[in-house]
Amino acid sequence: MKTRVSSHALYTNCRLAFPDFIAPGALLTSGSSIARIWIEAEADHLPRATKIVDCHNLILAPGLIDIHNHGALTHDFVAGDPKGNNVALRFHAENGVTAMLATVMTETHEKMCHALSTLAAQSAAGELHPNFLGIHVEGPYFHPDKRGAHKLECLRDPDQNEYAQFWKLSRGLIRVFTHAPERKGSVDFCRFFHERGCVPAIGHTRATMLEIRRAAACGARHFVHANNAIDWPQRKTRPDGWLGTEMMGMGALLSHAAFSGEIISDGYHVPVEMIRVILASRGTDAIAIVSDSCPAAGCPPGDYLQGGLKIILKKNRLVISGSGSMDGTPPLGGSATPLLAMIQNYLDWGFELSTVLKMSTCVPARIIGEQKKGTLRTGNDADLILINQRAKLFATVIKGSVVFSADTSLTSL
Repeated sequence: MKTRVSSHALYTNCRLAFPDFIAPGALLTSGSSIARIWIEAEADHLPRATKIVDCHNLILAPGLIDIHNHGALTHDFVAGDPKGNNVALRFHAENGVTAMLATVMTETHEKMCHALSTLAAQSAAGELHPNFLGIHVEGPYFHPDKRGAHKLECLRDPDQNEYAQFWKLSRGLIRVFTHAPERKGSVDFCRFFHERGCVPAIGHTRATMLEIRRAAACGARHFVHANNAIDWPQRKTRPDGWLGTEMMGMGALLSHAAFSGEIISDGYHVPVEMIRVILASRGTDAIAIVSDSCPAAGCPPGDYLQGGLKIILKKNRLVISGSGSMDGTPPLGGSATPLLAMIQNYLDWGFELSTVLKMSTCVPARIIGEQKKGTLRTGNDADLILINQRAKLFATVIKGSVVFSADTSLTSL
């Protein structure tokens, strides 16, 4: 989708958000890139006809990056609907997400192929909202006991003919592919995507530490939605006859330096006390905040579909699966909380704004190897959000173009 970009724009009278601090300053964009940054200094030697934007002492931060997002406003990326893809992307842009991976989840082979080819064709034609950054494939190579809200009948072992076709249909746009490493063929799967610069990720799994280490040796390096559809350490009888501790998935994430992880921070998926435990173990440089947004995001309470299964949106953005239970209780069915609202949750929980912004900007960028986004730096893409101290959004800028503004003075950029 084409957008109009001002040649030069100076954002002044603002506070600039960096990964470890927030400081007063100014930022100059040139076309779609960041041209210059002043920290605790007045802007000088500006190009002619520079548009001056008074930020009224608001915070100018890198745009949010969401690497796990299924859709919004009833639209599901696995449905392969060109119009719906843009409706969902635009919704998240209007909630501060300047770059995101459209997540294609477990479905039949034919439906997943259609979804991937649709996104790839739209991207090649320039017909996707500019916050589209690539694709995350979540499934279908999962453990049935950890399927969550994924179709049981569609789960299967990794098949190289199938995932090679997925890669071809995506035209190389798959940035993350999540699987369970205990499934037969995991090692070849990890090697295939690692060699192509795609992140082989782990999730919906009952894998042991040994199975996870084998996957890591072939390129696996990320865990999706920590604490959900993944086992914590367990006491088990060892082969030589004594009762030991099997670390399982969460133990591997917390103890294996090669892995990054992500947390769905809607207040339901991970208790804040557990978030503190995970961050104390791995640090805020290794854990990204993700929305895992479902098609019910932005909708009123009611019944919706995700990946062909019924989900139920309750009050206060709680989403549960409406298609059966596991262990007598329906699993969560994704999140209806936008990424920006999750940042606001962290502020309510007592976290520093700069820390939370880091976990939703430069950390996810680093996980997927995105070098031009996630940090205010000269030469990077001019993906910006303007917020206040409580993370209320005033504007979203993608590659120098304002795509959302609560302030009419910004819309002319």
